[in-house]
Amino acid sequence: MIIAMTGKGGVGKTSLSAMIVNWLVKRGETPVLAVDADSNANLNEALGVSLNATVGGIREDARAKAQEQMKGISKQEFLELRVQEALIEQPGYDLVVMGRPEGRGCYCFANNVLRDVLDRLAHNYRHVVIDSEAGLEHIARRTLLSVDQLILVSDCSIRGVRTTSRISALADEVQLDVKKRGLIINRAPNGILLPNVQHEAESTGLPLLAVIPLDDNITALDAAGVPFATIPQDAPARLALDAMLEQIFAAHLEVS
Repeated sequence: MIIAMTGKGGVGKTSLSAMIVNWLVKRGETPVLAVDADSNANLNEALGVSLNATVGGIREDARAKAQEQMKGISKQEFLELRVQEALIEQPGYDLVVMGRPEGRGCYCFANNVLRDVLDRLAHNYRHVVIDSEAGLEHIARRTLLSVDQLILVSDCSIRGVRTTSRISALADEVQLDVKKRGLIINRAPNGILLPNVQHEAESTGLPLLAVIPLDDNITALDAAGVPFATIPQDAPARLALDAMLEQIFAAHLEVS
């Protein structure tokens, strides 16, 4: 199953992505590939691992050092080798960080090769979790995969919910291959939506997958820069997210 998380900056999608990876690993749904597709990459910090390299950096390096490093090896073989080197291996999951989607000059060949490499790479994993930016840049440019479940994350505000509606429309505009999509409203005080926010959520036409309560556990960990795997199992935010994941995976198994 391929899950992509998206939403405007600051709504907590990276925190939720890390918690989803942790949930899958704890359930034995391994191996998992975690993909940080946000140009402001910090999924590695939420997971508590060090960053080695980004795919964007690999592509830049391939252009800069094409002559001196690729003697006797094709550009495709060079890029494939470097992507494998960029994988951050952890118990139960691996992490790859996309980095910025483009730089100066033409990247058509490199993008096509990287897309093919990542497509093949993903097939080695039971599940893929993508932390994407609001613009869906890497997915829209076909440098990532089709998506089984697109999860649009909003904070508990009308503006945030409206943003998810626009992102959903963008997914249609770029003809993103999405089987299902739904809305998470994150950081709701006491886990309750105000009537105007509830009405705005209903007007998007997106299924409301979960309302994640504002949780002091997450706030404290985020402030301290501590990995989200350490969130207590009975923390309100984790319980709400776990219940949502149970439903999503049950529905996915029925379709499969």
